[in-house]
Amino acid sequence: MKVGLKELQDLTRQLYLKLEYPASQIETIGEVLSYAHRRGNFQSLIQEVGVGTPHFAAQHEIMVEKETALSYLINGGGNIGICALYLATDLLVEKAGKTSGFAIGGIHNSSAPGTGPAGYYAERVARRGFISMIFCGSSKIVAPSGSSERAFGTNPIAIGIPTSGAPIVLDMATSIMPAFKVAEALIRGEELPPNVGYDHTGGVTQDPREVLKSGALMTFDRGPKSSGLALIVELLANALSGGCLPGDPGSSNWGNLAFAIDPDLLIGRESFFKNVDRTIAYIKGLNPADPPAISVCPVSYLSSDPNRRLPHKSWRSMSSYSGLIGNGCLRRFRKLQCAWCSPLTLPLAAY
Repeated sequence: MKVGLKELQDLTRQLYLKLEYPASQIETIGEVLSYAHRRGNFQSLIQEVGVGTPHFAAQHEIMVEKETALSYLINGGGNIGICALYLATDLLVEKAGKTSGFAIGGIHNSSAPGTGPAGYYAERVARRGFISMIFCGSSKIVAPSGSSERAFGTNPIAIGIPTSGAPIVLDMATSIMPAFKVAEALIRGEELPPNVGYDHTGGVTQDPREVLKSGALMTFDRGPKSSGLALIVELLANALSGGCLPGDPGSSNWGNLAFAIDPDLLIGRESFFKNVDRTIAYIKGLNPADPPAISVCPVSYLSSDPNRRLPHKSWRSMSSYSGLIGNGCLRRFRKLQCAWCSPLTLPLAAY
């Protein structure tokens, strides 16, 4: 079913108003989720239909708990991860621009439904001329290589590279698929692809309910390389920032880590942009494989299409976008804005 971005924005705004989120946070949440919706990521809809979005229940305002010349440690105060990471990236850019050209920020005590797409923050920092790296923790649902038990979150990583035009952005989960895609399969009554998850006995399963209830997802290559990367994200996002660790009770204390790096620290911004442009032009000029394969080159993110970019105040400006959403999911999301309709209470934590 096609749906206009304007309707998604309105439904999202209604949802968070109903859940008593502050108006300033709703604006930020809408900005980030619009970025996701324009890229076919309907995580927020799946979350609401599947388990319900948590009511606003922050313990206190987002606050800087520790600051040095190069760093921030932010206590999210139990606020939604979107708003905590949004503030962190603003502070990073400000600090990196005023001091040595480098800044690092950690977040702990942020909560579900998480940060949304990590690429949003990487692109936001890169558009201001800084190289960015974002590491995000989440509720534990991924098994490391050699085990079938949960230890990691889906642990996305995003990297933003500034260029003379639109930034290059890598945004990927270290799990074989995002958790919301498993929930979407369950809502649609579909099986998962082969060899992506385990049930509670440790057997491989294609049943999304078994994976979500007490099973686990695999890492993206089902082996030690992706498992190692997932571990590194777990350590950077959670162990370094004070977030929840594997084996900790509960999963509400999600950690994040972000870097901002000025290219002027090394070769210089203008020279770096020229080198990036030369590299991209060379890659674009390579002969295609025979037979043709799906390109995984990050230059696919570069486009003159404004829907690929992050315009200022995109909450208001992208009203012409339309995306595809499962009919049942969209219908139920619309109904959830009515008092008489409840989420499906699927067997999964908020993610």
